[in-house]
Amino acid sequence: MNEVHRVVRLASWRLLIVDFFRTFAVTLTATLVAALITRVVERIFGLGDTFAPLWAQIAVGGVAGAVVVAALWTVLRRRRSLAVARELDERAGLRESLSTAMCVEKFHDDPWSKVVIETARQRATTVKVGQAIPFEAPRFWPVPLATAVALALVWVTLPNFDVLKITAKRVAQDKKQQEVLAVKSETMANQEKMKELLAKAKVDLGETTDNPADNQKPEANDPDAIRRAEVKQLTGLKDKLESLKEGDKAAQAEALKQTMRQLKQPGDGPLDEFSRSLARGDFNKAQEKLDELTKAMADNSLSPEQMEQTKKQLDNLSKQLEKLGQDQQELAKKLEQAGLDKKSAAETAKKAALDPEALKKALEQMKNLTEEQKQQLMEMAKAAKECNSKCNGMGEAMSKMAQGMSQSGLQQEGMEGMEELALELSELEMLESDMASLDAALDEAKVQLAELGKCLGGECEGMGEGLGQWKPGASNKMGNGSGGPGKGNGPSPDAEAVDFTLEKKKAETKNAGGPIIGTRLVYGEQVKGESTAEFADAVEAGAQNAAEAIENKQVPREYQEAVKRYFGTLGEKVKADRPPAATTPPASPATPATPPATPAK
Repeated sequence: MNEVHRVVRLASWRLLIVDFFRTFAVTLTATLVAALITRVVERIFGLGDTFAPLWAQIAVGGVAGAVVVAALWTVLRRRRSLAVARELDERAGLRESLSTAMCVEKFHDDPWSKVVIETARQRATTVKVGQAIPFEAPRFWPVPLATAVALALVWVTLPNFDVLKITAKRVAQDKKQQEVLAVKSETMANQEKMKELLAKAKVDLGETTDNPADNQKPEANDPDAIRRAEVKQLTGLKDKLESLKEGDKAAQAEALKQTMRQLKQPGDGPLDEFSRSLARGDFNKAQEKLDELTKAMADNSLSPEQMEQTKKQLDNLSKQLEKLGQDQQELAKKLEQAGLDKKSAAETAKKAALDPEALKKALEQMKNLTEEQKQQLMEMAKAAKECNSKCNGMGEAMSKMAQGMSQSGLQQEGMEGMEELALELSELEMLESDMASLDAALDEAKVQLAELGKCLGGECEGMGEGLGQWKPGASNKMGNGSGGPGKGNGPSPDAEAVDFTLEKKKAETKNAGGPIIGTRLVYGEQVKGESTAEFADAVEAGAQNAAEAIENKQVPREYQEAVKRYFGTLGEKVKADRPPAATTPPASPATPATPPATPAK
């Protein structure tokens, strides 16, 4: 019976393998169908982000699961030895000899059983199990192949319907995140650039920040909020730089340039380029020319004739600078325009150069000036004083240089004068450099504000649109959109982007002589203090404009009498306060064809 058991075991293994592949075809088909359904659901509902990182795991897990399930199912359904023997008898044409022998194996002492067993043993030695039970593909194999082809077609051709708009939301979120990163990167680069420019301009960045209580931290994922916060910071910085541009240093630099322009050529000689640079206000170039002169004197490369020319040029420049150091014509002119007579203005300007308090007291007595005008005059006086001090310092240094020059070179006094002049020029050069750096920082702040304004207006390249498409709104609600029929507070879709700031202030405008668009009655006398010629001119111009407006019917009829009476009162005031020597007739209170109005009762 050993031969019988051997061939039965061999047949059992072959049947087990064949049964495994048949079961694996079924489980693989089920796995592919599940994957196909999952892919369809993913494309319909837009779940690509959820399943994209999982598909590799799904593929490996699905195949492994199909193998494991097929193996377990095959083992659980494994045939017993007698069933395998019957299968082998049937396939090998043994007429149930092997299965019969296994049934009568227990009765081997019986003669018939012995004959059956012996017959089965002989046939078992001749049977070819491989031919009887061959390895062959299961009849179900086209089904998983067709399912795999269908999955491949669906994978490639099925579009993303995104019914739940999940993919669209994810794309918008990714785009917004990229925009946030780009805005943050650009903002950091702009801030670093501004820090460098502010450091060169010697402006403390901490002073330009707003009150911490007024600052609101922008949303981390909102690019427009980041831009608005940057706009707010840049607006404060721009205002700070503009105030510095109008401060003491700027006024002093401007006064120095205006004063230096009055320098004249001190004659021919080695100081020609030096004097030209000084007159142009190019203190850096003047410093270079002074260094060249110093080196030439140290090397004794100047001839006696050139030394004499240099001495004369220094004397000439020294006298001009000393004279400019005492000049107060600009301040005197401003004081004269403010209402002082020429002599008083000159005396006050002269006193202001020595004692600023004298100018302050004089300005306090001038009631016709506003506080802002008084402050401007005080700043002008201060700048003029600093300018005169610099001119006197350079003049004294040049005078020392001239006195310390000899045929053999510079003496001790001349060297001291040259060092003092170099120090003065160095300070002026630093002042000029600070002003140039301040201008550069202010220009950069304006450029960055302009770019941020474009981005907030929707014109930033590569970024999201600032204005959405038109769509109807509720007519009973107020919104920030620009569409209808709702009441929108937002900008028009056709509006052009402009520079964006958060500052709100009332503009200071001047009457340019246009028509009157509105009037109101003001009780009480409008003229206070001392009358001036400028006031008389203003009254005359106003009366003419009012007459034209009334004639053109631009003033409502109910206001015409009030307007005539108002300008008539001002005209009488100008006539009463005008000096007797004045020959200029007062302004007509109304049109020639209209008699003075009487008070309404």
